[in-house]
Amino acid sequence: MINYYYRSLRNKNIQRLDKAKKGTWIFAYDITPDEFVELEELGFEAAFLEDANDYFEVPRFEFSKGVNYFFTRVVVDEARGGTSTAPVMIAISDHHVLTISHDKLEVFNDFTESLEHKFVSTQKVKLVVAMIANIAAHYDRSIIRLRRVMTKHFDKEDIIDEGDITELVSLENTLTDYESSLVPTQLALSKMLGTGHTLDLHDDDIGLVEHLAQDFTQLIQSTRSVFRSIQNIRSAHSSILANELNRTMKTLTATTIILTVPTMIASIFGMNVTMPIAEMTHSLPIILATIVVVSFLVYLLFKKKKWI
Repeated sequence: MINYYYRSLRNKNIQRLDKAKKGTWIFAYDITPDEFVELEELGFEAAFLEDANDYFEVPRFEFSKGVNYFFTRVVVDEARGGTSTAPVMIAISDHHVLTISHDKLEVFNDFTESLEHKFVSTQKVKLVVAMIANIAAHYDRSIIRLRRVMTKHFDKEDIIDEGDITELVSLENTLTDYESSLVPTQLALSKMLGTGHTLDLHDDDIGLVEHLAQDFTQLIQSTRSVFRSIQNIRSAHSSILANELNRTMKTLTATTIILTVPTMIASIFGMNVTMPIAEMTHSLPIILATIVVVSFLVYLLFKKKKWI
């Protein structure tokens, strides 16, 4: 689906058009083959349009035939409740700004609903910078939310259960996905600055892009910080779990040995042979006392070695 928005310099209003004109902002998602052809007719290369439709496309910045192509990935909500990233391409030509994504992205809602309050048609670079800044803001909010989910596991004094481990692993996967998107996006912004002649960047625009690149650097650091914290939590709980398992095995082993003592003594005196104290009047109390004393001595030995 393609939505065309055009800002008239006369009436200062956003108008939705059936066909693209100069100064058009094109928001495209879930596009059809016919719409691909339509976009090619506006001057966008087929190869980059196909790349934009690749769900696993890596963020980067390209320039070809007078059009700048900025590929990145944005935070999207998953059906099962988590978050992941999805690709989006922002292309800047002399007359158009084009975004292509698989689905309608929430991150662009502000632009499609209230563009008339923010930009004029000649500010294409500022529009793109604002879009990328909004993408960064979504990453920031998502990372803060993930940090809060992670923090609750710090307060747990007992061992985390299977559900907690699953949640932590899910957070690690999400953060890995974020980092693999943020790092190349930050490099793409740096490349955008390095090839500034292709974008007609003014001094103010250069400052905006530089600030945006710093924002992505901070997002990368935040992502890595939360990821390391989660790893530390899992490592700490894994150590606790291993220690508890070791302690349990020691206790069970010691208990088994202690219970083996009376079993062995009873087995010896239960054999169908003549025993030294078999004819004694108090043989049974003596045997029972021996069992208790030996078992107690074994218990003290294990207690001293901290097996129980």
